[in-house]
Amino acid sequence: MAFSAMLSTACLAGPAFAGGFSGGSQGSGEAPRGVAGVELPFRDARPIEMPKLAPDEASRALPMTEGAVLKAMTARGITADGKDVVAEPSEALRDLVRKELSGGSAGPGDKKTFAPRRQSERKVFGDDDRIQIGIAEAEEYPFRVIGQILMMKKSGSSFCSGALIGPHTVLTAAHCLYNHDEGGWNEKIQFVPARTGTSAEDAPYGTYDYETAYVLGGYIDNYQGSYDSVFRWDLGVVILKDPVGDDLGWMGYSNYDDLGAFHASITGYPGDMPASTMWYAGCDVQAENIATDYFLTDCDTYPGSSGSAVYAIDENDEHVIVGVNVAQNDKWNTAVRLNASYFAWVDDLNQ
Repeated sequence: MAFSAMLSTACLAGPAFAGGFSGGSQGSGEAPRGVAGVELPFRDARPIEMPKLAPDEASRALPMTEGAVLKAMTARGITADGKDVVAEPSEALRDLVRKELSGGSAGPGDKKTFAPRRQSERKVFGDDDRIQIGIAEAEEYPFRVIGQILMMKKSGSSFCSGALIGPHTVLTAAHCLYNHDEGGWNEKIQFVPARTGTSAEDAPYGTYDYETAYVLGGYIDNYQGSYDSVFRWDLGVVILKDPVGDDLGWMGYSNYDDLGAFHASITGYPGDMPASTMWYAGCDVQAENIATDYFLTDCDTYPGSSGSAVYAIDENDEHVIVGVNVAQNDKWNTAVRLNASYFAWVDDLNQ
């Protein structure tokens, strides 16, 4: 969903979302936006199975050994001056992996299969109900902590979306940072919070350079020629040189073990709208479309919205990220879900 810059990002109240809370990161807007300790009511969740590989793709099935999973959960990164970095899984994350491999995760429900890919065409389901966020709104929480991510690939400039989750930290999609088809890491990564257009006045808080970019090791190592081999690891984190979050705040994020039906909000920078303008989309996510490490939505998106936080509003009116918008097929858009392991991975890197 990264989109060429040649085409050159509402928090609307919705029903409380569902899930059994299992740890969260406190956000910081006009006032502290903590989610720790909140107990949310949840509806029956029927997690869906991971997509089944076709018979001729059986060789792409990965061994579910502890070593293989821990390798996939290792953070692989690049610094702004081109140095490769590796962050091994913390002991807490290792414990979570062992628990899940021993049967600690939720079991499968109704079977669903689909063929995900990065967005390459407009995916608006029914009437287009996206809402533009103006400059005055963008300077309010939570929109001021959402921004456009700029980067350079070998083929030219490109952009994605992301959200601050800490003073230095932006949550986004791995494919916004690492491109298998163009030799690896993107360069000159920048974050422009609350951007609403192409003029200087439309970037009220300026532009921030990255210090380090990280992706899940599984996104790099498990690639077998097509995006569907790695979409479930399409999660990335950008560490900025300056602590812009100290001034703007950041969004909370969390894992809900029994995540059920909820109202999703996605705010980002779709490339079919005027250059570098911010748009909000909302939709209801059904429990049967929630899997262990991804979920499906019919929120209206377009290339450029990759990396957008998928967030919900809890019963205390807190904004909580539960996933990252990454891909689509003909019927659904796909988000990587912040399950227990992915939450721990992000939390280990957050600064």
